[in-house]
Amino acid sequence: MKARNLLVLLSLTTLAACGGGGGGATGGSPAPASSNPQPASVTPAPAAPTPAPVNTGDLNLANRLYAGTERTPQGFDTESRPASVTGTLATRHLKNTDLATGPQAMGATYEMCTNDLAQAIEWSEKQATWQGQYSDLVEVGNDPRYFELVRVPRADVTAMIRHRIFRCDYVDRAGSDLRSDSGAAGLMNQRPLTAVELEKLAEYLWQFTMYNNSDHAVESSTTTLSGDLLVQTIRMGQLVRGAVGSCDTVQISDWSHTLNTVNGSMARTLTPVRSYQVQNSASGVTSCGG
Repeated sequence: MKARNLLVLLSLTTLAACGGGGGGATGGSPAPASSNPQPASVTPAPAAPTPAPVNTGDLNLANRLYAGTERTPQGFDTESRPASVTGTLATRHLKNTDLATGPQAMGATYEMCTNDLAQAIEWSEKQATWQGQYSDLVEVGNDPRYFELVRVPRADVTAMIRHRIFRCDYVDRAGSDLRSDSGAAGLMNQRPLTAVELEKLAEYLWQFTMYNNSDHAVESSTTTLSGDLLVQTIRMGQLVRGAVGSCDTVQISDWSHTLNTVNGSMARTLTPVRSYQVQNSASGVTSCGG
């Protein structure tokens, strides 16, 4: 019996020494536990940066700037081209410098006004030559804001030249220097002085500025009231093209007319607001802001 117990004890000892029950290496003693291989240390990949949110309104404006076919938003007060005109259509407000005989470098440039139709026709006659040929007066328009003298050039009967002269009882622009982005904008003499009338005037004047040109577009036109002051703000975008292969810049500015509803005086300002970068490709307009 003692010999049997001793044999069993020796067998158990041998199994323990061989690592019985474990999944260790075969054909030899296992390495000490402290030398067992550890899992390799893995550095997690950095998360991709979250793109800045895209302003849909900014991209819509950029689309319009690139297309160049829609310079104003819906509801903006613009004129449609007369269907009867198949050739050149030129519309201009006559200015004091159009009739000046001496140097005008030091004086203000502004649209003239009169309440006398005969005076308006006389001024128009002095500007009747177009491309070296006389333009015949064929029609006198009737608008409460201005006199319109319609002329057809003898050199091109498909063309139409429209001379406009403000009625002074509507607006007097004397002293409003068109060469300056800010300053006096004249006197609005129409009564009553309302937000609707200021909006119409500001949007009308916009059509005769450099802003009504390629690479420019209106984003919005809004009216605000502060005490006796009405402010019409036309927010505009200008596309400044970068070098080939690089991003372009859209510059946002506010062109504002402030009307004093007590005396009718007006002032205008041009205020830079912000800018952002975009690019145009076959897949569309995208932001460069990252």
